[in-house]
Amino acid sequence: MLRLLSRSTNIRSQQLLNQFNNIVRGIHHTARIRHATASPSSSTASIDPSSRNDFPRSNIFVHRLPESTAEQSPLLVSLHSRLNLSPQFKLSTLSQCLNMVKTSSQQGEGLANNFGLNTMGKTLLSYYVTEYLLLHYPRLPMSIHNAAVDSLMGVETLSEIGRSTFGIEVDSVSKLDRFLGQESEFIKYGRLRFLTNDEIENKVQVDGIEQVLGDSGRNSLLKQEDVAYASAVRSIIGGIYTHCGEEAAKQFISDHILSRKLPVEQMFQFDKPIAELIRLCDKLEFKEPVKIRLIAETGRRSAHPQFLAGVFVGNEKLGEGVGSSLKEAQIRASINSLLAYYLYSPISADGNQVKVPSDQEYKFEGVVDGGDVAI
Repeated sequence: MLRLLSRSTNIRSQQLLNQFNNIVRGIHHTARIRHATASPSSSTASIDPSSRNDFPRSNIFVHRLPESTAEQSPLLVSLHSRLNLSPQFKLSTLSQCLNMVKTSSQQGEGLANNFGLNTMGKTLLSYYVTEYLLLHYPRLPMSIHNAAVDSLMGVETLSEIGRSTFGIEVDSVSKLDRFLGQESEFIKYGRLRFLTNDEIENKVQVDGIEQVLGDSGRNSLLKQEDVAYASAVRSIIGGIYTHCGEEAAKQFISDHILSRKLPVEQMFQFDKPIAELIRLCDKLEFKEPVKIRLIAETGRRSAHPQFLAGVFVGNEKLGEGVGSSLKEAQIRASINSLLAYYLYSPISADGNQVKVPSDQEYKFEGVVDGGDVAI
């Protein structure tokens, strides 16, 4: 009986000892895992083998289109000639300017996109456009100045330039249509390439079905196309700066951007023109008060009277306006006086426009305004 009890006791103690050893091994194993996770040197050695398949996709070899391949695209050659670009501006760079597809995507084919050129072109545009407006219209209020900048280099403006002036085409031909039409594979490198929101989200377009609610409808497609056109125009400017230098980029901006007529006078909207004119004259510290006088009139008692009013400070006339009533003539005269002040453009001693700081032999000849008028 004692032998049986001792044998059962030994078996029980052996089981308890095995359980204790298993617990100790588990604790040591957990400690090793925590140490490997916390150590930077050992984290690289404990990479899951299944995750190694995703690494080459994010490490795609980025390369530019070979110049020999770009020369076989007739659209690239015609666009290069149409923009009168320098021979130093490579066709491969022009093709890169038209590529907005991410390099890591399947449609990118590993080709370099226009992200860097777009950033450089946007910086150059911002500098030269702002420089032009500040020197030629030094008295513009800040809100009108920002609206003028957007009118010269906004997305819609640059999109219209790229579409109508430059004649850039969008690569909207599918691979099947390109194969059935026996179109050369090099033609697509001369077209604007970008991914729409539906292509990014892997949505399927069905003919006859149009989504009218939400942001992923036809309006979003047009907006994405405008962004792509604007990006291409800015990238071309960045490419000109890269290959040909700052003077060539500045001349290109002057010929295609700053040469467009800008209706600055139509951007103003005065709620209280008479009060703002009085406040402006007080700010300029005019000694004489502002007076609006009736200069001439005709047909006061007829069905179509005409009044001519003028704004005077002492003997100096600031502006005049015509209206069908005396009140309308006064308001028009005040608005014209305000526009004559805000749209002032200085000229040099020889009667030409003043030079900008980026010009050679620049000498400051303009004015520094005191700021906006608060009513």
